[in-house]
Amino acid sequence: MSQQLRDFNAVASRWDQEPRRVLLASAVSEAIIRNARPNQTMRVLDFGAGTGLVTLALAPLVQEMVAADSSQGMLEQLGAKLADAGITNVLPFQLEHAGPVTLPGPFDLIVSSMTMHHIADPGTLFEVFHAAMRSGGQLCIADLESEDGSFHDDPTGIYHNGFSVAEMEGYFRNAGFANVRTIQVMSVKKGREGAIREYPVNLTLGVA
Repeated sequence: MSQQLRDFNAVASRWDQEPRRVLLASAVSEAIIRNARPNQTMRVLDFGAGTGLVTLALAPLVQEMVAADSSQGMLEQLGAKLADAGITNVLPFQLEHAGPVTLPGPFDLIVSSMTMHHIADPGTLFEVFHAAMRSGGQLCIADLESEDGSFHDDPTGIYHNGFSVAEMEGYFRNAGFANVRTIQVMSVKKGREGAIREYPVNLTLGVA
């Protein structure tokens, strides 16, 4: 697997032009809303927020959203959306590419969609999530089920070819989360070698 960083700044301006990507973000957002029940008392972190596809689905339901991403280009796209829509309860937050992750907690809910496979050491990050969480807060992580490496056209910056349910739930439990469970959100369909392949995406939830 590549140990290089993917240049998300280079693709930020056209990120939302992929219908499959928008559809997946919508499905993940709906699953989070249905299962975590975000409400107006909550301060929420979207880790790896990108252009804000999940952030903007949750923002009307909560008190405050922090949209964290390491790509300045992605956050600029989100900032333009916020300005256009007059949204004031979303705070973009730039993450460092290297070094320990520092989060502006505490949070009642932390969500992340299709980001963990870009993280070299998810176990350490889950501990950071737990430390940034209010007691009783929820963590919701959506990512690919284990696959053979064919999902991504470009493997740059991919550290994991998805995660088995046991592996992902293990990260939760090892970091101190309880009541851990996993549901399938949808399957992403992609053309591969003349056939349509389906890649399941799961949402795993736990309570701090």
